[in-house]
Amino acid sequence: MVQKMKKYERRMGLLDLLMSSVLDRQGTMDHLLIERPVPPYIISSLLGLFAVLVLPTLLYMYRSGVAPANKEAAWAITVCFAVSFVVFTLCTTILLRIMGISAPLIKVVAANVYALVATIPLMIAYYIANFALEGELTVLSFLAHGQPAQNDWLLEMFPWLVYFAAALIFLVFMYAIRAIGNSPLSTAIMLSLLCIPILVGSFAIGVTCAAQLFPPDAINQVWRFFPSLVTLPEAA
Repeated sequence: MVQKMKKYERRMGLLDLLMSSVLDRQGTMDHLLIERPVPPYIISSLLGLFAVLVLPTLLYMYRSGVAPANKEAAWAITVCFAVSFVVFTLCTTILLRIMGISAPLIKVVAANVYALVATIPLMIAYYIANFALEGELTVLSFLAHGQPAQNDWLLEMFPWLVYFAAALIFLVFMYAIRAIGNSPLSTAIMLSLLCIPILVGSFAIGVTCAAQLFPPDAINQVWRFFPSLVTLPEAA
């Protein structure tokens, strides 16, 4: 008698997603993208990303009375992100179907969101370490002003955090693609690598769209935003 594959005895909650996407990527993606009829926690995951990656800096600026250096640049970055996400999702769906994987659009959206969620516990750990060592969240001051504090060695490690987060996002995305396509790991790696130029092209389209809505100075800051995350300026 053939034994059926054992299903999860309980459904994963949002907290399981936050941790299991790092500790058990394959099992988590299989459960959320295959065993569930509709991928859950998409909206709550997006809210979690905003609450951890964006909201702390906004609250810091509000409490310290610091306004964004260029509000138009902030909106341009937001538009760029939104357009890039939409274009990347559509192009990835098309790529998968070209490769013979009939992936519903909602599952590709979920795969992208779940991959980004992997950065939440990483950033929370960084906040905790930053506060424990410095007595305050100096990283928020850097993100708000663009200027690191002197003798803040943990902040000097921030570019490595960004690189590690990018690698983690890629790994989770790879296992999500593997789950959606029910494909071997080698195929999932190949498809994920093919998505890298798609991501770059999507970002270029996002910047182009933002350039139609905002002045050149704001767009120049968009181009400088991402390098600034991995190349810290010298402390004042």
